[in-house]
Amino acid sequence: MDLTPLLSQVRDDVTQGLVLLNGVRLVLCLGSRAQVALLVGTPARVLGAATTAAEGLALVRQHQPTLLLVSDRLEEGCGVDLVVQVKRSHPEVRTLLILSQEHRLALIQAALRAGCDGIVPESRLLPGSGLQALQTVLGGGMYLDRSLVGALRTGQQTGSGHERLSARERQVLERVVRGLSNSEIAGDLMVSVDTVKTHVRNVLLKLRVRGRIQAVVAGLQLGLVDWPRPGSNR
Repeated sequence: MDLTPLLSQVRDDVTQGLVLLNGVRLVLCLGSRAQVALLVGTPARVLGAATTAAEGLALVRQHQPTLLLVSDRLEEGCGVDLVVQVKRSHPEVRTLLILSQEHRLALIQAALRAGCDGIVPESRLLPGSGLQALQTVLGGGMYLDRSLVGALRTGQQTGSGHERLSARERQVLERVVRGLSNSEIAGDLMVSVDTVKTHVRNVLLKLRVRGRIQAVVAGLQLGLVDWPRPGSNR
């Protein structure tokens, strides 16, 4: 793809991305040494960089970063397996996964089940999607590129095998997808936090899932909610 006509926007995205990363404790685990070199050369606060899953996990344990930026393909190991391990032992670490092959649905679903905070295809990093993913993940939300949502829905039947959500439960789920907390949802819908907790619990029961991340995945797969458009995560 010839990015020449988009160079101005790409430069703006990079500039905004560096502003977002200002003060963020960052660990890189990327299969491309060129990508590592480019990011390490920026003003971002990179605490450690690796190209294998084992080294990436060691760096996370050592530095306790704010954000782990990881690619699915590594020189050794798998980036998705790394996300699973990090989320299991360090759930507070935000994770953004760069996906090299959009059709690898099993990997996408495994990352989402593990609680990965953001997934963006490598082909859509520039322009736009990479910056949007970074904004959403660092803002406390969850990001799944729109190009992946349709693939996740393939073969799914809306509502099949699950109890129907009420209109209010859908409204709550939509806001969970956008990354809002219970208190933020309560303020948005003008109800109590306890009411929101009840709705969230009912959504989990009806979708037969154990947590908010799995509810988001199920909701997207079943077509119960749409992924928020860029800039609408809050």
